[in-house]
Amino acid sequence: MIREVVGETWRLFVARFWRTVLIVGLLLAPLELIVLLLDPTFDSLGLGWWVWVGLTALVGVTFFPWVIGALVHDVGDRDTTAVDAYRQTAGRLPDLIMSAIVTTVGIALGTAALIVPGLILLARWAIVVPLIVLDDDPWRDALRRSSELVRGQTGAVIAIFAVLTLIGGVLVAIPVAVGYEVLGGVLGAWLATLAIDTVAIAFYSFAPFVLYRRLKP
Repeated sequence: MIREVVGETWRLFVARFWRTVLIVGLLLAPLELIVLLLDPTFDSLGLGWWVWVGLTALVGVTFFPWVIGALVHDVGDRDTTAVDAYRQTAGRLPDLIMSAIVTTVGIALGTAALIVPGLILLARWAIVVPLIVLDDDPWRDALRRSSELVRGQTGAVIAIFAVLTLIGGVLVAIPVAVGYEVLGGVLGAWLATLAIDTVAIAFYSFAPFVLYRRLKP
């Protein structure tokens, strides 16, 4: 199963690369640029620092789940345009946000406790987003169903995400090096950040989608 899911995820990544760049960039490109432009020095906790923290949290908690949801919906339902992928998932945004908060806190606490519980939760909640945007499950039902569907395949799912994380690290190495070492400044950091965002979001959207198709009865 590990080889098959990783292989299918990779094929989706290659086949839908430019579509993925478009969907991710449509929402995150301007937001990441604003975050970088507002990035304050950390020698004080003034108003600018708190604005930056709030915007960064907003991007992470609200917009990242929406981008992942849009990408999953796009590959699952073949949306007409990138904008349509966001429009189709706008109504699911509250559930995407709640699931993102719950899973992030749960995985973080599990990882802090002993690492292994965090990895187990990461695997068991792996297909929450497809269940929300493709099956219209409320976030609580999506968490429960994801755990039930992944049960028995937890170790394999952990391995799948570990392999994809390693592949992703290799893929972004050159863009990050070019961004920070060659271009430098805000532009270089912006391009490096978008490269990381695109690869990470692609893998963590396509792999759950592939698992959803394989594990759902």
